[in-house]
Amino acid sequence: MSKPVSVTVFGAANVDITGYTKATLIYKDANIGSMKTTAGGVGRNIAENLKNLDFKVRLISVFGDDPLSEFLLRDCKQKFLNTQGSLSVKDASASTFIAIMDEHNDLALGISAMSLYDELNIEDFIQNLPPQIDSEYSVLETNFSTAILEEIIRKYPHQKFVLDTVSGKKSLRAIPVLKDLYILKTNLLEAEMMSGLEIKSDADLEKLVRYFIDKGVQKVFITLGKDGVIYGDKNQVKKKPSIASTVINTIGAGDSFVAGLIYGDSQGASLDEMAHYGMAAAAITVRHQEAVSPELNLKNLNQTLVK
Repeated sequence: MSKPVSVTVFGAANVDITGYTKATLIYKDANIGSMKTTAGGVGRNIAENLKNLDFKVRLISVFGDDPLSEFLLRDCKQKFLNTQGSLSVKDASASTFIAIMDEHNDLALGISAMSLYDELNIEDFIQNLPPQIDSEYSVLETNFSTAILEEIIRKYPHQKFVLDTVSGKKSLRAIPVLKDLYILKTNLLEAEMMSGLEIKSDADLEKLVRYFIDKGVQKVFITLGKDGVIYGDKNQVKKKPSIASTVINTIGAGDSFVAGLIYGDSQGASLDEMAHYGMAAAAITVRHQEAVSPELNLKNLNQTLVK
């Protein structure tokens, strides 16, 4: 990009604590292995991916005042992620995700501790928001409540809002704001839950995309895992296969997909090209052990795009 495009990301920052066993996992016993602590969270991951693609990024999130929150803030500073406008909650612990991996590096057990967001005082968060933001795009995700999503959209009406759904249940929080979205990125399960439609065929998939277009979303992208992505706007609905890649870890693929979409749109790319940028970013991400791949940059993105 000749001039950095500004993006504000409103979303969660988590500490991911991952345990790896050195042998077959034995339940109800102490397993010998290794541990890794990394910064994660849907919003934070998207922000880091965008930063790696040379965007000017601000992350507006929620932090506690414990050592793990300090770890997250220190990580953001080291990666030049601007967290001005984020809320710090007194006597609160950072949001954490603990993952125990089996001998094949597949998730055997996970515990998500998101009380920092689940118990968030909405008024405190809203009152802490900056009076204005200097960005072209704003990314939303459904770790925040519907009330917070609606207030962000009301407060900053001139943004291009990009929303990423987090999980089936949390995706329902996005229903009231669909009419305000420039881009919606979701997966098949979440899209089915939001729409109430049951998908049994490609024709049903097309109806699913059109459901969200009819609700007011300008550009819709529904990821289908190994089957690629189906996407559309008011003029077309298309489907693309996934880009072949060596899969090491699928956690974070959706976050990088969002960054790829925004990059494509910021470059004036067509809907087809945006889908390809998203899948190229995801293909780079899944071949790395961490949720945000250090290999995701503009050079590698464009090289993956032409393969």
